[in-house]
Amino acid sequence: MPDFPIDPELRLRVNPPGVLCRTTEAMAFIRKMTLGRAGRAWLEVQQSFEDAWDEWTAMEAVVKLEILLEAEGLLIEDKPDPSSTSSLQYRARAA
Repeated sequence: MPDFPIDPELRLRVNPPGVLCRTTEAMAFIRKMTLGRAGRAWLEVQQSFEDAWDEWTAMEAVVKLEILLEAEGLLIEDKPDPSSTSSLQYRARAA
């Protein structure tokens, strides 16, 4: 499998916390997860990475991984920007 950047990177809630920045790092992480878990979902994501041959298929595999990480509670999502529009609307109503 070719190596592609993951943008935005995936921040992991594992011990110690980790960050996946490249598809080869993601594949190594997935292999560790499949050793400890025989779950079908992890094997399917691993197969998606093994089948990736270009940037587009690698991106699809990363999306599948992101969905699985979120479902397993292993994805650390970025905090919303406090200067975002919704925050400004909330502050305006509170004033």
